[in-house]
Amino acid sequence: MQLPSYPYASARIFALENKLIGRDRVDRMVEASSAEEALKVLAETEYGASISELDGPHDYERLLSHEVQRIYDFFETISPNPDITRLFFLKYDFHNLKVLLKSRYLGRNNEEPLIGAGGTIPLDTLKEAIEERKYQGLPSYMAKAVEEIEEAMDTRMDPRRIGTILDKAMYQHIFDVCEEKKCSFALDYFRMQADLINIRSFLRVRKLDETFEFLKGLLLPSHDMGEDFFLDVMEEPIEDFVLRLRDSKYGQVVVKGVEEYINTGSLSTYERLMDDFLLGFVRAARWNPGGIEPIIGYLLAKENEIRIIRIIMVGKINNMPTDTIRERLRDVYV
Repeated sequence: MQLPSYPYASARIFALENKLIGRDRVDRMVEASSAEEALKVLAETEYGASISELDGPHDYERLLSHEVQRIYDFFETISPNPDITRLFFLKYDFHNLKVLLKSRYLGRNNEEPLIGAGGTIPLDTLKEAIEERKYQGLPSYMAKAVEEIEEAMDTRMDPRRIGTILDKAMYQHIFDVCEEKKCSFALDYFRMQADLINIRSFLRVRKLDETFEFLKGLLLPSHDMGEDFFLDVMEEPIEDFVLRLRDSKYGQVVVKGVEEYINTGSLSTYERLMDDFLLGFVRAARWNPGGIEPIIGYLLAKENEIRIIRIIMVGKINNMPTDTIRERLRDVYV
């Protein structure tokens, strides 16, 4: 079957952007008096039909799961380059692998929920592969990572290795595909995401007063901020680390995020700024109808929208103050 063209896909995307939830509606949901009222505001959007099928506001995750799967199915039909757009859904596969492998090695079932929507591999396929220890049905890079975990666990039982091995394998595969497909825009996006995650890992390791060898086990593959960079800054005061990056493209994220981290011990502000930075990167390139930029932009806009809805619903269900919910919100795409 012939794949859609970029101009056709972009035209569809630009039309759909009008249905994204804007700041005004987000504010109305935040100001709503209860979770029920917030859901009523959301029901005024294209989510309305799905909301009518919920048992109540506590059932919001079913709504979001349905939306994630709908987005995946949509991009499978609209994307001129599905090998690239699928990369943005790999995190669901790898989340499920982490849950299944931790269950195997720790003997604790479903401490984190499995995600049945949005993955590139059916959940039953992943379950069967892990339960039967037969990985022929998995992509080779994924099977190799699982086998590496088995070898690591046989040598020393360290459950933390499960997450680090899988994360490294996922990002290396993403970079390999982006380079093979010559998609510089997606490659830049994921490289920046990896850099910002590595900075977060560095801050956590410094707080724990761990060694560089410990940090090295956590670092994702990186073009600019890999092992050599963090080896140089490992013994520096955090304030000097911030000065190093103040004038870089990550300056605003690091300066504001680390300041809040030093004051509160929480990385929530850093993570919010990180998400906003990456969304801003794709938003700035969205008006290119001849490329993949508006397609990736809309994909991430929908992910961001789902994240915003989740933050609001969690806050309302747990009776959080309005200001606290607002502080956690990400920027909107349009």
